[in-house]
Amino acid sequence: MTDLSNTLPKTMKAALCDAPGAALRMAEVPVPLPGPGQYLVKIEACGICHSDLHVQRGEEPMPPEAFPLILGHEGIGRIVAGDGPLAHGTRIGLPWLYETCQHCDPCLTGHETYCQSQKARGLDAYGAFAEYAIVEAAFATEIPECLDPATAGPLLCAGLTAWSALERCDVRAGQRLLIVGAGGLGQYAIAIGLARGLEVAVVDLDPAKRTAALRHGASLAVAPDEIAAIRAWGGADITLNFAPTPKVWDLIAAVANPLSQIVAVALVHDPVPLSMMWLINGGHRVMGSSVGTRAELRAFLSFAAKHILPVEIEALPFEEVSVGLERLATGDVKGRLVLTMEPNC
Repeated sequence: MTDLSNTLPKTMKAALCDAPGAALRMAEVPVPLPGPGQYLVKIEACGICHSDLHVQRGEEPMPPEAFPLILGHEGIGRIVAGDGPLAHGTRIGLPWLYETCQHCDPCLTGHETYCQSQKARGLDAYGAFAEYAIVEAAFATEIPECLDPATAGPLLCAGLTAWSALERCDVRAGQRLLIVGAGGLGQYAIAIGLARGLEVAVVDLDPAKRTAALRHGASLAVAPDEIAAIRAWGGADITLNFAPTPKVWDLIAAVANPLSQIVAVALVHDPVPLSMMWLINGGHRVMGSSVGTRAELRAFLSFAAKHILPVEIEALPFEEVSVGLERLATGDVKGRLVLTMEPNC
């Protein structure tokens, strides 16, 4: 391993979560040193995700020894140390998927996000709310240089999650895609769906988000109680649910066309009234989707490098990470919030 004693600082700024429900605190901590098969990355930017808020609030069962924890899984940075096939200076991503076992059936069949031994960044391993972070070389994905770090950060989770959810479906141009929840993930889904030739409708409680959805190309944007309008539009062949509430299930079931495909993405633990006869009579497919694989991330980044994704990105200084999490908790976000480590990012 390369001697880094004279080339890197000894300490770095990091936002630490000391316990479930604890506010983040800024601290000076040792810069991690890469081991065999690892890179050390200097962070340029990191998006703030609802999953970060979920963990910080203590809504994810975690043992006490997991803390203190560094959150953040939409990181972008450049390799500054470590050994692997990518050259130092290469810009790479630090997504949710930290590593998997790489030998179970899900890993070997292209479904590594369902590996039961996977580790998640910001949950099982330190995340990217810091000046430096470790990346396993086998899980390093190069970021196209044409993508700005602040714009690219949310692609690693929000954008990838929307992309992967649609990848779960049999997609044919001309089908009708219903997006439930028009926040950041929903906004990415609109652009992806339109690019794949789908007709897009959006459901959201927020009139401002409905207006933005129409501006971004949706042909219909309605409130959750406007079931008749969705049926008149033509119903849903594919539904992506990004709304974190079981209350939307009755709407989803009511507007599903025969042979509909429904993908659950939002983190909802409560049950919904799923009727077996509704499944049988309609031939519907209901499935879950979790972030995305390395292959899907490469494909999506290639797509993002060639398409304008009309998602509003608001940059915050790294020191305002707690402000960003609080704004996320209150819904005071139009698109995605991104922490930038340097003023010119």
